[in-house]
Amino acid sequence: MAEGEYLPTERRERSPRGKLPALTVIVGDRGMDVALKIFKKLVIKEGLLKDLKRREHYEKPGDRKRRKQREAIRRRRRQAARSRSRIGDR
Repeated sequence: MAEGEYLPTERRERSPRGKLPALTVIVGDRGMDVALKIFKKLVIKEGLLKDLKRREHYEKPGDRKRRKQREAIRRRRRQAARSRSRIGDR
């Protein structure tokens, strides 16, 4: 792997236990600061911080269902807005 490269989520395959392999960032000539910056971007992109914060406390099944419904509604609204803006661009 070249400097600053990583294995994207799409290519990272889950183990039999359902866990993804660890994120890997190679520190090259640019140094630790750049590698740390790349690592932070990867963690945010993977959604690891969001997931850790969500799992910090127990979530009741009903609360989980409501949260997932809210997220689905938000996703659909974003997709609709994107499709409207694409149609408006033509």
